[in-house]
Amino acid sequence: MKALRDAWALLTRAERWRALALTLLTLLGAAAEALGIGLIFPFISLLGNPGPVVSNPMFARVYGWSGAATLEEFVLMGALALIGVYLAKNLFLALLYAWQARFVAGVEARLSVDLLAAYMYAPYLARLNRNSSDQLRMITAEVGRATAGFIMPVIALLTEGLVLAAIATLLLIVQPVVTLAAFGVIGTSALVLLTVFRRKVVEQRDIRTRSNVDMFKWASQGMGALKETKVLGREEHFVGSFASASRDYARSTGLFNAMNLMPRLAVEAVAVCSLLAIVAIAIVLQQRMDQLLPMLMLFGLAAVRVMPSATRIVGAVNNVRYYATAVSAVAADLQSAGTSALDTHALRANRVRRAFERLELENVSFRYPAAARPGLNDVTLSIRRGEMIAIVGRSGSGKTTLGDVILGLLAPQGGSVRVNGERIDSLHDECPGMSALVPQDFFLLDDSVRRNVAFGIPDAEIDDERVWEALRLAQLDSRVRNLPEGLLALVGERGALLSGGERQRLSIARALYDDPDILLLDEATSALDAATETEIVETLRSLAGHKTVLLITHRLAAAQRCERVIMMENAAVLHDAPPTAAPIAPALAGLAGTAASPARIA
Repeated sequence: MKALRDAWALLTRAERWRALALTLLTLLGAAAEALGIGLIFPFISLLGNPGPVVSNPMFARVYGWSGAATLEEFVLMGALALIGVYLAKNLFLALLYAWQARFVAGVEARLSVDLLAAYMYAPYLARLNRNSSDQLRMITAEVGRATAGFIMPVIALLTEGLVLAAIATLLLIVQPVVTLAAFGVIGTSALVLLTVFRRKVVEQRDIRTRSNVDMFKWASQGMGALKETKVLGREEHFVGSFASASRDYARSTGLFNAMNLMPRLAVEAVAVCSLLAIVAIAIVLQQRMDQLLPMLMLFGLAAVRVMPSATRIVGAVNNVRYYATAVSAVAADLQSAGTSALDTHALRANRVRRAFERLELENVSFRYPAAARPGLNDVTLSIRRGEMIAIVGRSGSGKTTLGDVILGLLAPQGGSVRVNGERIDSLHDECPGMSALVPQDFFLLDDSVRRNVAFGIPDAEIDDERVWEALRLAQLDSRVRNLPEGLLALVGERGALLSGGERQRLSIARALYDDPDILLLDEATSALDAATETEIVETLRSLAGHKTVLLITHRLAAAQRCERVIMMENAAVLHDAPPTAAPIAPALAGLAGTAASPARIA
């Protein structure tokens, strides 16, 4: 019942109205099924013994209206009419099933988009507490299970349940005692099947969920660290772990599919036995054989139609139990996302870019959830336009957290942030385009230079002049102009067709495309050799003056080229002065590593 409530909550207002409309159409479909079977009874009776039928007053009126000259002609007209009824009924049902399938597919597509939007628009802090492979699994797998695996079976339950109710009503009118006995046997059998399978279904569902999570995790980790995996020769670990989870998943899915096939065999046996029981009951009641034949035909046709319905109902109940957790998981993720994509779009549409002169942090504090120590503790500093500042310190000193606050990814839990003297509650939402990031592990699209620079912008909206300007500022334009394809040159997966320095410059060009006021590089030169790092730092120095450049670094040489150094320790600012100032120079020397490289700050 919780999963049903969650499924209803997942639907939009328009989808709920469509669901109600489909319910009404399903009622019509069930009535059409009963009508199709019900019309067989008088037709067979007419063929077997026309005397009592012709003497019926209502039949006599229909016979007169038909204009048939003979009874044989009337039978022929009846057969053609019956064919027309069945063709119309089945055409309506085919359209109904298509509408149901389209409805579920539409809900699946919309939920996938909503879930991706929920993850993308959620606060950055929420991303730190969730594995990306789990989110990918939710979008690509669990949404499908919630719709095709749960919502579609619920629709099947409604459809087949109404069909059974309509046919049962018809048969009760014709033969109440026999119908009650037959449906009692079939209903009892179905309940026994559902009871037998219930615990097994829940058990296999839990195995399927756990193994599916492991499959996504091991595949994501193995492919994500492919280079290190191959160098260390650890392929077997990831392949073996994935194979183990995959076997559990396959075993669970196989058992569940087998359980869904069993009801058809059981229902078929019960239906045949019930039909033979009807014959036995009729003989005991001394019913005439000429009266028994039409009734047997009616019950036979009903059984042919009821058997697949009963099978689908048992299978649908199993599916609902098996995939209920997928519905609840999708609903929980959408509910916990907070601000919807539409709200975020509306918020961003109303943002106006403001001129930047200075950014001030006053007694800013921040602590990550469940962290023993604060990420920032009473930090106060001022950053002015055009400065080139290095942020240094030991690992865990708060450098990256400070950078995330400046970028607006993290909101201070204490203190305040001011831009040009005005207090700002959310740098990310209230100061669009003010800052840009060049991360240590930057992601390059397996696409063209053009699309990598204008990251996430539709082709029709990309300004090629701005792309070239960003490449020029990153000192990569001449290299791109020498490529045969120019801006359309492909960079390969993760920039495999570029050198390390070119990849770094391309990521800088991406950050510069929107012309930010603050450019923050978080350990962006840590993987480069000394010569390439010097070139990149000189590129950044050329940007200083009209842009503020913040360089989070462990490299001593890079810090010494900045005009100002902010030294962090224990989540607080220890020193803030030029690199040659008395408190900074000896501190930098003390932080310089001696084991691996004298140019690296520990």
